[in-house]
Amino acid sequence: MQLMKQTILKDRNETVNRLSIACSDAEYTLNVAIVYQDAPTRQWAGRVQDRLVELVGEAAIHCTEWKIDDLTEAGTYSKSVAALARADVIVVALYEAERLPAAFYLWVNLWLQVRSGLPGALVALVAPTEGLHHGSRETRRYLCAVASQGRLDLLEGNQPGEPIRGLREDIFQWAKAA
Repeated sequence: MQLMKQTILKDRNETVNRLSIACSDAEYTLNVAIVYQDAPTRQWAGRVQDRLVELVGEAAIHCTEWKIDDLTEAGTYSKSVAALARADVIVVALYEAERLPAAFYLWVNLWLQVRSGLPGALVALVAPTEGLHHGSRETRRYLCAVASQGRLDLLEGNQPGEPIRGLREDIFQWAKAA
């Protein structure tokens, strides 16, 4: 069992090293945009960012962060639209809700239009909310529709701390396709 773990780790490290070299050689920056609701959801999104750094190297990532409550400010609104329109990976971390703020829906629609179907990935980190009707999955359905409309690969996280399914060593493919 120990030998198998060592082999898996060795193979993973070789893959990560190849990706880091590929990123350096290509001189391409993976554009990552993080949108979060509060400190705990920012921390959750930060784990995805850390994983991306492991995969492609610190020098190969350009990351912007946007707090949902700040999106109503004019300067933040326009800068965030531009950042998400050109992002290779968009990480949205929030709580499940019956309905999100109207300004959030308008903001998403705008960056989707500006984005014009560029390839990329949407990492949807949606934490369950206590007391919310169990049948309500509006936030997840909405983010799934956003990914579909924007032609983005959808990766989902359901619980803070759990690994994101699909966030693998081939993540650099989104950057190559852009």
